[in-house]
Amino acid sequence: MAKINHISVLMPVYNGARYVVQAIKSILNQTFRDFELVIIDDGSTDDTSDLISGIKDSRINYNRTEHRGLSAALNTGIDLCSSDWIARMDSDDISVPMRLERQVRFIENNPDYDIISCWSVYFRDPAKPIFLLKSPVAHGNIVSTLNLHNPINHSGVIYRKNLIRENRYREDFTGNEDFELFFRLRDKVKFSIIPEFLIYVRLRKDSKAYLTRDEKLYKILFSNAFHNLVNATSRKQAFYWTHIISWLEYFHGDKTKARKYFLKFPSVRNMIAYITTFLPQKTFDKFIAMRIRYRISFLFEKKKYFIEELNSILKSVSS
Repeated sequence: MAKINHISVLMPVYNGARYVVQAIKSILNQTFRDFELVIIDDGSTDDTSDLISGIKDSRINYNRTEHRGLSAALNTGIDLCSSDWIARMDSDDISVPMRLERQVRFIENNPDYDIISCWSVYFRDPAKPIFLLKSPVAHGNIVSTLNLHNPINHSGVIYRKNLIRENRYREDFTGNEDFELFFRLRDKVKFSIIPEFLIYVRLRKDSKAYLTRDEKLYKILFSNAFHNLVNATSRKQAFYWTHIISWLEYFHGDKTKARKYFLKFPSVRNMIAYITTFLPQKTFDKFIAMRIRYRISFLFEKKKYFIEELNSILKSVSS
């Protein structure tokens, strides 16, 4: 077992004064201590710089650049990271204290994996868990899910530096840059998701989690699905890719086109989706962003545990 003695943590930030200190402290409080925290300030115009400068820890490597967007900040940061493994962290999220330790131990025990993430808890201020995201764990299931959704929490990921440095984030993507990258790498790497809740993702009204439509991403996903549909060698394959295309239209494309597919393949789920396509576009997008299915599932989870854990962590990073 090859021991990992040091990793880099990469945190881009832009006008993150409200939450960046909490995010930073949640990393500094990790049980795994041997890391550098590379912070790329993407030209913030608020108090972000002053707040970061006020945190005294030799592991922080703070860099300020001109404002060019998240993808450019990530590419800049990757070049500055000194370790073979890079853990990502968003400037408004919270990592549980054992996150890095769990991920490092997984890599040590499973050296053939390249991109690893974890399960997530989504919450709203002040400390209200909203739903859980239990992504598929196995590589094959992750790859299949990438045909439609991104199951890999970007803020909770850890990956090989050289792999990402060679492939880079596309800087023409202003959102879903992680989805595009992971989709592009799907046949070149081995994925895994640790089935533990190691990251708390903060939901805000202006959060990218609410941005569901992306024409560039849609074209990439649709092209892949259509190609596979045309080249399907069995009815089962053809049905699968038709199913993918219908939901691609629903989540990423044209809801009126999705409506036609749902009528051809009636089921309870399809009929519910069919009805929602008659909502006004803004209401429809908001409905999708709410992730109703996950919220309903959370009603049957042990909420008290997540509430107590989140409050405990927030208390430790707010002092």
